[in-house]
Amino acid sequence: MNLRNLLAAPLREPHEAALSREIERVERITARAWQIMAVVGVIASTAFAVRVSAAMGIGGAVISMVMFAWFSFVAWRLGKGRGGRALHLSNMVVEAVMPWTYTIMIVFTQGTEYALASWVPPMLFCALLISYTARFRPLAPLLAGVFSAAMFLALYFLVLRARLSETAISQLINQPATQISRSITLALSGLLCSAVTLSIRRVMGRAEATVREQDLFGKYRLLQRVASGGMGVVFEALYCPEGGFERRVAIKRIHPHLAEQERFVANFRSEAELCARLAHPNIVQVMDFGRFEDSYFFAMELVDGLTLSAVMSRCFASGYRLTPEIVGTLGREILTGLVYAHEGVRGADGKPLRVVHRDVCPQNVLLSNNGEVKISDFGVARPLRQASLETTKTMGGHVAYVAPEQARGEPMDERGDLFPVGVMLWELLAGARLFLRESEPATLMALVADPIPNVCERRPDIAPEWQPFLLRALARDPTARFASAREMLAALDALADSRSRDPAQDLAALVAMARQTPAPAGRVDLEAATQTD
Repeated sequence: MNLRNLLAAPLREPHEAALSREIERVERITARAWQIMAVVGVIASTAFAVRVSAAMGIGGAVISMVMFAWFSFVAWRLGKGRGGRALHLSNMVVEAVMPWTYTIMIVFTQGTEYALASWVPPMLFCALLISYTARFRPLAPLLAGVFSAAMFLALYFLVLRARLSETAISQLINQPATQISRSITLALSGLLCSAVTLSIRRVMGRAEATVREQDLFGKYRLLQRVASGGMGVVFEALYCPEGGFERRVAIKRIHPHLAEQERFVANFRSEAELCARLAHPNIVQVMDFGRFEDSYFFAMELVDGLTLSAVMSRCFASGYRLTPEIVGTLGREILTGLVYAHEGVRGADGKPLRVVHRDVCPQNVLLSNNGEVKISDFGVARPLRQASLETTKTMGGHVAYVAPEQARGEPMDERGDLFPVGVMLWELLAGARLFLRESEPATLMALVADPIPNVCERRPDIAPEWQPFLLRALARDPTARFASAREMLAALDALADSRSRDPAQDLAALVAMARQTPAPAGRVDLEAATQTD
């Protein structure tokens, strides 16, 4: 890679163009700064001519006035937008020559020893390197350093050394080895400033790339990661259209390495298309689908609250018992969303799709701070009307909440979503996990074989009708289960103590209480109510 490509590699073309425009502005500011320095030089040289040396003062004033005239011309051209490569190259030459023009003037007005000890040329050289660095020109400091080193050595060996007396040249500060060291220092200073400038440009390039990574199609700006899984990552983001308003959303992005596999992309697209049809208050709404560079994403409603999993783990750890009214409200909201998924979602032809979630679990039920309940993550969902027998037999979801027929690899239908609802309601009432064990095989064995404990023995304060209701919901034979989410919802409504007078307020209070309760040690609960595969 050549040097030009090396310098441009970290920067994208739009960023490079914007940076070039900013550098032009800095060029004008630098020209004005040199003008000010030239005016200061005229004033200082005049004072020097009156008090110290007329010859040196006049020489310095003349050079300063020439500088002022040149940089006034440069500032005028840049202000008119007539910079161009020729002007920039000419300006670089003039700037690089300035320190050594002063050196020659001092030699002929004050003598060689005075010139070698003068602080004016080094000061101008330092100002030159600073100005190049401020203008983000990586090659300029290096060229100025090499040129100045060569110029200084040429002046010393061709002009200055012959003008030194024997006594002066015997002093260490005036000897050739010292001057060679000075020239090397000039070159290294230029190299250092070039490295600093190049580093700054690279940092700017990386920062610009990061900003672009967080800016999807100019509509979404990613804020923070809230969940991650095997298939994708979920971010909290801002929807920022050209209209100027902002709305908080969740962005789910497929992992870049999976974007190269057509099967994963097809599954991700299918999830987005299916979720976009699920427009219901109890289901997280998908609003947009797209591709950004090497990754696909879709935007969905952001639920500001907690997952039901987080609420349950904190209630269980603190010993807080949920009332049957709150449990009934949670079950009613979840079942209402499932009724819509199973019966209400229509395809392009207007016919029901019969969408089975296949991963109903506390991690995928979101509770908002306002008391809303929403089902999320239809990543393994299947519309039964379009699904083959094999797709409805595949295992997916959280093991402690899958339907037994799903765990056995048997075909499943809408009733497979009702079993995990029964598990969650039992756990919410009992304040403990039903099937979760130390290992996945043990959990599966409990799921398909262990007897269902009587929840009324754990909660004698609830209506006895809860036990037969839960036993039917948790029937391992799907034919013995509720026939539909609508039927299970009607049975839940019939329970005497399952209704709350103010459901939204009660659920909002539950979320607020859970937020104030520390998460159990050793368990990670997502504070942001979003969940990925």
